[in-house]
Amino acid sequence: MVRFYTVILVLISFYGYGQVYDNVDEIENSTNLSQKSSSILDWKSRLHTGLSSSFFVDFITSPLSYIDIVYTDPGNIKRIEKGAVQTTYTSFYTIGFVPRYNVYEIKNNLALAVSAPIAIGFGNAIPASESVNGGSGFGNFQLPIFLNIFYGAESTYNAQDQIGFNLGYGIEFNKIGLLGFSSSPQNENMNKSWVMPAFTAGAQFYRGLSPMEVNVKFGYGGIENQRVDQYGNPLLNGKRITRASSIKLSIIYYF
Repeated sequence: MVRFYTVILVLISFYGYGQVYDNVDEIENSTNLSQKSSSILDWKSRLHTGLSSSFFVDFITSPLSYIDIVYTDPGNIKRIEKGAVQTTYTSFYTIGFVPRYNVYEIKNNLALAVSAPIAIGFGNAIPASESVNGGSGFGNFQLPIFLNIFYGAESTYNAQDQIGFNLGYGIEFNKIGLLGFSSSPQNENMNKSWVMPAFTAGAQFYRGLSPMEVNVKFGYGGIENQRVDQYGNPLLNGKRITRASSIKLSIIYYF
């Protein structure tokens, strides 16, 4: 009988110990999930920064526009035609600085953020097709402003996930052909800056202890019909459909 009671007491002790251990785990998990977000003004806990790099996959096309082409007809009569202009740019290498600020941290692994990944590229600007004028020059400058949703890794500094994703929408400012090679006064008119809507999407993960992201950005303008060529003459096929656009694949290394 003594042995029977002894066994019962031992079993009760183990059961009680197991209950305490399980409760501790539940409390810790609950704390991680419901940890209160820092103040929106606490920039040290909400500001995320990184450096971006893009090799070759950085293409930009300007909106379709027109410049005045002046002709002198017989009798010294001047005639002005509208010549089509569109410039395309290909970057060999683009480097950027990526600041992001979490304006609302919903959970430890979910945040609403504002980002402005500024970038400078090294590449050439040329006419977008054989039927248009185009600016010539080297380099580009790009400044998008996005409203992002971040989930998982690197969404907040308290996130425990190893992988994460993000989506964003906003606008981007573009300027291509920063260094002009043409002496023509029209070159500046053909290399004007512009603003257009843009999407961004990325996947965050860890390389060792360092967070990084693979990111795709796509900018787009309105669809436009080009009906005349670079000299102001009607196109033989009637029209060419085009739009401003940009696409860039980059890798971001977070500090």
